[in-house]
Amino acid sequence: MAVKDVKARVRSVLDPVARFAADAGATPAALTIAGLVLSGLAGLALATGRFLTAALLLVLSGLCDMLDGDVARISGRVSDEGAFLDSTVDRYSEALVLLGALFYYLFRSPAAPEGGTAVAIFLALWGSLLVSYTRARAEGLGRECTVGIAERPERVVLLIVGALLGPAVMRVVLWLLVLLAHVTAAQRVVYVLRSGGERPRS
Repeated sequence: MAVKDVKARVRSVLDPVARFAADAGATPAALTIAGLVLSGLAGLALATGRFLTAALLLVLSGLCDMLDGDVARISGRVSDEGAFLDSTVDRYSEALVLLGALFYYLFRSPAAPEGGTAVAIFLALWGSLLVSYTRARAEGLGRECTVGIAERPERVVLLIVGALLGPAVMRVVLWLLVLLAHVTAAQRVVYVLRSGGERPRS
């Protein structure tokens, strides 16, 4: 089953939840901020070595991230400002989780400091920012750019799996995130360069 099909099925399952949240008066912005807070708590849990707690918090944060757009659509509150806030908060959320992991592997892990894992976290954060930047820059040029093997939902799922299975598996997950994020950014660069439509330089 393709990733897009999985996403469509998940959204169909969450649609009643989004409708309930919208009917209850939840706003897209409130869900976006709730996701940020939960991500921050997940980062704190990772920093203190509570990986299972972090996994649960990441699941809840991911649900908020998926629901805010659906609630906006259902309640008729879709706006450029909301999309901007959501995109910006997503970057903070991912950074908070990775910073929590960085603190753990540098100061709390039995093998601390783990310099190699710290490098992986830096490269993973760098890659995630590039994934976001390439899409934003492409859209600034008037081109849709959602291609790539690892958008934010896939990266969050990997972090959840790593947190569930513990510090040893998380090390592997972090290096996998490095690979997938930078490959995704490269895919977007190639896609835009091949899409044509040159424009004069300013």
